[in-house]
Amino acid sequence: MLSVESLSASPLDIRLNVSTLLQQPVGTDMVCHIEDLLSSDQQGLVSGTITFTHTSRGVTLSGDGDADVTIECIRCLDSYCQRVHFIIEEELHPEPGFAHRRGTDGFEECGEVRIQPDHTLDLGEIIRQYIVLHLPVKPLCRTDCPGLEEMHPDV
Repeated sequence: MLSVESLSASPLDIRLNVSTLLQQPVGTDMVCHIEDLLSSDQQGLVSGTITFTHTSRGVTLSGDGDADVTIECIRCLDSYCQRVHFIIEEELHPEPGFAHRRGTDGFEECGEVRIQPDHTLDLGEIIRQYIVLHLPVKPLCRTDCPGLEEMHPDV
């Protein structure tokens, strides 16, 4: 099970080589099950399916998945497990500035996950970012959570 603290680092180590896909014609798809890409010690952390599509500018990822995350209730401050459903929609480029050379504006170069020169991508980082993006803003352990009990000093 993932925790909010572990999501501040890189809890998933998934490196995927997309060189075979990049050698195929534009429009070629490759479907991967996330649980098949996880190492044995990470099994059960995340599940789902991602489709990789070769485009004229790189690779697009689309899919969805689920992760069980331990988070803290905002009312009672107890930790509880919540299933987080995430949806991935991402476009990756082979190198920084690739989209700009093709005449496309609006892509951020600094800090973006991209296809490395050895044709690998850090899928674990992409999944981590989408899990964090889909975490609840105001997590509640249950809808009728009473919150912290008031403390009454003895007089």
